[in-house]
Amino acid sequence: MRAYLRWWHDRSIRFKLNCIFLLIILISILTLSFWGIRTYSSYSENQADQSTLQMIHQVESNVDYYIEHLKDVQHYISQDPEVEKFMQMKGQEPSKDEVARIDKTLSMYTERNKEIMGIMLVNKSGAFTSHDMFRITRDSLVEESWFQDALKAPNDTMIISNPIGRNVSTSQNYSSYDVLSLVHAVVDPQTEEVLGVVLMDLRMDMIKSIFENVKLGKSGFMYILDHKGNIVYAPTNDIVYRIQSKWLPDGSQGSLTQQIKGHDYRILFNDSATNKWRFIGVIPNDDYQRVITDIQLYTLIVTFITIVLASLLSAYFTGTLIRPIRKLMSLMSHVKNGELNQRFVSETNDEIGQLGNSFNHMLEEINNLINVVYVEQKKKREAELQVLQAQIKPHFLYNTLDTIQWMAQEYEADDIIEVIGALTNLFRIGLNRGNEWIPVRDEVKHAESYMIIQMSRYMDKLDFKFDIPEHLYSYQVLKLILQPLIENAIYHGIKARTGKGKISICAELESDLICFRITDDGAGIPPEKLEEINQILRGEKMREDQYGIGLFNVNERIQLTYGTAYGIQIYSALGKGTTVEIKHPMVQAVKKTG
Repeated sequence: MRAYLRWWHDRSIRFKLNCIFLLIILISILTLSFWGIRTYSSYSENQADQSTLQMIHQVESNVDYYIEHLKDVQHYISQDPEVEKFMQMKGQEPSKDEVARIDKTLSMYTERNKEIMGIMLVNKSGAFTSHDMFRITRDSLVEESWFQDALKAPNDTMIISNPIGRNVSTSQNYSSYDVLSLVHAVVDPQTEEVLGVVLMDLRMDMIKSIFENVKLGKSGFMYILDHKGNIVYAPTNDIVYRIQSKWLPDGSQGSLTQQIKGHDYRILFNDSATNKWRFIGVIPNDDYQRVITDIQLYTLIVTFITIVLASLLSAYFTGTLIRPIRKLMSLMSHVKNGELNQRFVSETNDEIGQLGNSFNHMLEEINNLINVVYVEQKKKREAELQVLQAQIKPHFLYNTLDTIQWMAQEYEADDIIEVIGALTNLFRIGLNRGNEWIPVRDEVKHAESYMIIQMSRYMDKLDFKFDIPEHLYSYQVLKLILQPLIENAIYHGIKARTGKGKISICAELESDLICFRITDDGAGIPPEKLEEINQILRGEKMREDQYGIGLFNVNERIQLTYGTAYGIQIYSALGKGTTVEIKHPMVQAVKKTG
């Protein structure tokens, strides 16, 4: 993961912008597509259900209208005078003339209504007459179930689908599956007595034509069940006989999904309040999924085209952003090679334009600084020349001190010789030909010379000891870093104590630095003052006038030259003494050649 992040961070800004733009677009499109497909799937399914139910209602209305029309025809037949007269006969057969008149009436209705295949009249006495229908056996038709059911519900018209097992036949060649029977009782309006029954056989062609004109999806179909669960009409389809009635819940309307022969089917139903039939629509789920698949395909095509266009636009717009940045990078490369006359020309005032203006301003400032440094270096060279000229006086002082030393030797004044020698070394090392760095050996010798001079004044008050390993002598240090600290130890530590004091100067290597320590057993420093001095040394507080400059001058010189990681730290205990610690980097001597 870390390697991948590193790889990503190292890519160009243009690459990152292109990836981010494409990622945002891709996430947006995929989210909208996924949400849209799911939403459309649900919406499409609901709409398909609503559309199917509307078709079922339409078919139901057409069938109900058709059946009601035939019920009216059956009612008109029962109201015909000749039919009423036949129904009122008791125990006698109608004459040939009466039969002829009834046959004429029935023929009129069958000719006007082609869907009527036959009409039979049966009175309560068992006598019957018919147009193109006859009794198969001599058994009385009064005992037929359809006749008895009509007697039990004289006010209703019964609809019998697939009339199998009747004692009735016809001269026309048709099966029970091609016929639908209507049975209606004839009631005496005066006595409300049931006089007989009118049986009417109807062709299924009209219902078939209604269903054939309805398409549910690409391969869906409709069929009808009666109130007993028997099929009234169904198209030629092996699926319909695999649908179990127990799958369909109670209720006037509903829908469900059921698996049949390894495929899911959407089943919707609606119950007719007119004839207690259940109209059922069946649609394969594949019809739904086919639409969803088409939508998914179109969505993928649109997504691909959108991503291609987005990639082109992203490349164009990122190019307009990156082009001035690359131009600025090229100018920076020239500046790195020393060509400071470069300038960035921007046509806009956006962030990149402002960055370019800052770049131009930076170059102007660099040129100004170069001019300032040139002037300062020129002045510095003039000052060095003046210093060289001023060195004539120190040389005269050295010569004079050598003369006094020679004269003291003549008179064997050893003390004077030692002090003059120490003073000579002090001046010589301190000047060091104008160099800022000297070997540790010379710095220690300078400090020793200073201590020899001080011992001539504080012989009974002061002892000192140097413990500097010889392997440190060859390293370079800033000159005059020990003497000011030794001076502080004498005047602020030893002089303030009672009795004779001692100062020790030691050094050692610690990692990549040289650590000098100047330790005295003098009066020490109070804790509050010690903390304040260390804060000034760390740069956390400004120096006040009450403190001298020697200690802080050494600290500032070290930190200005090598950084704040180096410098001075003071440790002290009141009444016990003080240790001043100098941390100086290890600097090897550079051999001059040529």
